[in-house]
Formats: sequence, structure tokens, C-alpha cells
Amino acid sequence: MSYAAGESVFRENEPCREILILTSGLVRAFYVHDDRDVNLRFLCAPSIATAMASLISGEPAGETVACVTDVTGFRSRWLDFEQEEPGIAVERMRRILAEAHYLSMERRLRMLQGKSAPERYAYFLEHMEPEIVRGMPGYHVASYLGVTPESLSRVRVARRSSGRD
Repeated sequence: MSYAAGESVFRENEPCREILILTSGLVRAFYVHDDRDVNLRFLCAPSIATAMASLISGEPAGETVACVTDVTGFRSRWLDFEQEEPGIAVERMRRILAEAHYLSMERRLRMLQGKSAPERYAYFLEHMEPEIVRGMPGYHVASYLGVTPESLSRVRVARRSSGRD
């Protein structure tokens, strides 16, 4: 399955019952607050994109998962997957998916709590996949870091000036 840059894979306020196994491209999970996107997660291949809370609860998603670049992958209804692959394989997949989601959210919380904008950006560079660091537009990174695009630009200039980039 292929998606174009900017296309939504899973939409906020709609129940999510599927997963997308990424084989190429970048996606982001975000919600809208005060007419601004707030990025929660960035994903690149190989990984699984979904609106996790909605997949678990069956309730409408509180986030949108959208393509940042052109994306390819395999989309599967979670229920179909559970029925086709009963038992240990599904439980292992569920655990791996939950662990990856948890680690991603914990990484973001650690990055946000008690760190200045330069420290947040340094943490992002150190802990994020290189494909995401290279390919994610600055305004998305700024939203993820909880800073304005202008602040991120100043941080990047300061890092270059100090020879850290």
C-alpha cells in the first residue's frame, strides 16, 4: 500500500482498528490544540504505525497519523490479524507494539520535562532514529520539542556555531 506525503493514514475522532507496517517513509502522530498541530511521535521504517489508544480501547482516536513523506507499507485490520495468527504470535506482536509505543512516549516525556530548548534538541538528536533526524521538517521537530520554529532555528544556529553539528 502506498500513501502520498500529507495523506492521513488514521484520523482523529475515528476508531482505529488497523495497523500500518511501514516499509519506507516517515509518519507522525499528532493532535490539534488551539488550531496548532502537536506532534506526539515520529516513525520510520521498519515500525508499526497506528493510533494505539484507539486500537486498544475501540474508542475514537485522539490523534491523527499522517505521512510526512511518501510512505509504503502493509495495512492490516488488527482483528483479521488476531484471527489469522492465533495464540503466542499475536500476543508477542501485541507486546512488541505496546513496548515500542511506551518507549516512544517515555522518550518524549523525558525530553520535555525539565530541559531547555537546546537540551531538548540535543536529546532529540541523540535518541531519535537517524532517518527521522535527517528527514523530518523543522516545524514538525519544533512541535515535537514543544518550542517555536524560531526557537528551534536559534538552537540549530547556536549548535552549528559551536561546532556540535
